[in-house]
Amino acid sequence: MRIPQVTLSIRRKMLIAFLCLTLGPILLLGNLSLQRMEKALRAQIAQGLQAEVVTAGNSIEGYLNGVRRDVLSLTRFLQRRLQDEMSSDQWELIQNEFLAAIMVEKDYYQIRFIAADGHEQLRINNIEGKAVVVPKSELQDKGNRYYVQEAFHCTAGETYVSHLDLNVEFGRIEEPNRLVVRVAAPIIGPSGETSGLIIINVFGTKLLSSLKYLLNVDGTRILLLNQNRQFIKMEKQGGEISFFNAETSELENLAQIVPLLPKPDEESNVVAMKPDILALASVSAGPDRLWYLLIAYPQKYLYTELTQLKKTYLLSFLLLALLATILAILAARRFSLPIRHLSRFAKAVAGGDYKAISSITSRDEFGELSSALNEMAQVQKQTHTELLNWNALLKEEVEKKVAALSRSQMEAEAAEKLMITLEKQLLQANRLSSLGLLSATVAHEIGNPLAGMRVKLQLIQRRKDLDQKLQLDITKMLKLVDRLGDFLGHLTSYLVPQQKQEREQTDISQVLRDLEFILCEEADRNKIKLHLHLPPEPLLVCSKAQQLHQIFMNLILNALQACDENGQVDVYASSSGGEFEINICDNGCGLPEELADQLFEPLITSKSEGTGLGLAIVKQLVSELRGEVHLKNRSEGGVEASIHFPEGGSGCAGEF
Repeated sequence: MRIPQVTLSIRRKMLIAFLCLTLGPILLLGNLSLQRMEKALRAQIAQGLQAEVVTAGNSIEGYLNGVRRDVLSLTRFLQRRLQDEMSSDQWELIQNEFLAAIMVEKDYYQIRFIAADGHEQLRINNIEGKAVVVPKSELQDKGNRYYVQEAFHCTAGETYVSHLDLNVEFGRIEEPNRLVVRVAAPIIGPSGETSGLIIINVFGTKLLSSLKYLLNVDGTRILLLNQNRQFIKMEKQGGEISFFNAETSELENLAQIVPLLPKPDEESNVVAMKPDILALASVSAGPDRLWYLLIAYPQKYLYTELTQLKKTYLLSFLLLALLATILAILAARRFSLPIRHLSRFAKAVAGGDYKAISSITSRDEFGELSSALNEMAQVQKQTHTELLNWNALLKEEVEKKVAALSRSQMEAEAAEKLMITLEKQLLQANRLSSLGLLSATVAHEIGNPLAGMRVKLQLIQRRKDLDQKLQLDITKMLKLVDRLGDFLGHLTSYLVPQQKQEREQTDISQVLRDLEFILCEEADRNKIKLHLHLPPEPLLVCSKAQQLHQIFMNLILNALQACDENGQVDVYASSSGGEFEINICDNGCGLPEELADQLFEPLITSKSEGTGLGLAIVKQLVSELRGEVHLKNRSEGGVEASIHFPEGGSGCAGEF
């Protein structure tokens, strides 16, 4: 499917350029300001969250330190009173001390005394805020529990903190599941032996209860992760605080969270993990016990101000865009009206209306161009009059020659041919004069603004604060300006010799491949086969790609236009004897014999809609490259165009 080409008028191009130059800096500066504000706000929030999680971690460590102090206090109390033979009054005194301790600290779930053999000797349970002494018949053997075995290895004055794991009663995990941490200290006898343990059980929910002040926003979650693959979560939903505990394998985003956990010697960490911001800190629960505290804050509440700021910026940008569009339309209209007037005037003069006058008198480039076009029209009118007079004189001379040579048929035929030739020369001179004057004036008047535009774009391009996208756009605009300048140079090449151009190495094969990509659609549309036969190595010549592009484009287009439906065009490229040969062959209708010697002359064409400039430009460009071009009819039908170029190797430098 052929994609329709979009033609943009100068007014639309100015409108687009004005909007880009106006809204681009506004959008860039606005985005930079938003990014800086967002960065500062995020840094401020991260700093605050980091302070909160560190404070919360210190709170848990402080809570555990308090439990350690209570364990050591009960241990010292029992060491002073524990004897081999204990009376009921002595046990009652110890029991009362345990009861008083659990009533003072109602967060404690159990306080136990375990003998050296691992059997419970005394246990006080906290049941819904009431201290209850467990009967001796319900006391259990805890010697096989890991925390009892590990606690017995502690020395005098040391405390032991267990993992945060599920509570076990009578060999089964207690229902509902509750995470418990156990803080223990050994009782050392007079001879240095371990006589037993004092153990205080604290539910994990109690460790997090002191952090309820952090749940002031719905959706906030606080997690305490244990080395024993257990975790407990506290969150607030709908104004209610709830707890949940399980193994870390059930934790959402565990694979993403684990690499973020700080090491024991690292500071707390704050990271964004949508839809939350995570604040993480390590908690030293005791010797060889490292826990992790994780607080998840909903981003939508933390960044409310930033969201509102973005909405305000977007509204302001839309208003500025509307205002800039209105101003751009007015400016483009004011600029494009004189151009349209000058275009109509130029068409009138080109059509032979030499009485037309441009009425633009403004003191700017348009006024100067209008004045130049008026002068051109006067010169054209005078030239036309002179040509008519010359034509009349030539006709008189021809008539005289015809009369003088009428006695001989051969002489008459020669005179007739001479007259036809002179008329063609007059017509060609008339066309060249019109084309030369018009192209020179237009090239001069358009070339000056183009040069100004190019300088301005280069100055803008050198600015260091431009983003990459704007840099690319300016580079493309510079290439378009250069391409238009090259076109104007070729247009005026018949009037003023071209300036010298820098040499550069150009690959003929790559130029032909680019043209195949451009012309394949034209060939397919006319059901013509276009084949390239190129060598694998590059064919480098000293030229500009634009010149080669124009040479081969004209010749291949001529070949395609000469072919009928189901025709074929073959392009061959080869290297031999220090030069490159490119042959373009078609199986079309061939060249007219009467134009064989005039094909490369300007304004000579065999096409009904041709201008006669294509082959003339090809001839001139090939000559500039120190090459040769020839056209001939093929014996099997069609035309073969042969172009020869000298090879351009590593020594390609200098100017043409």
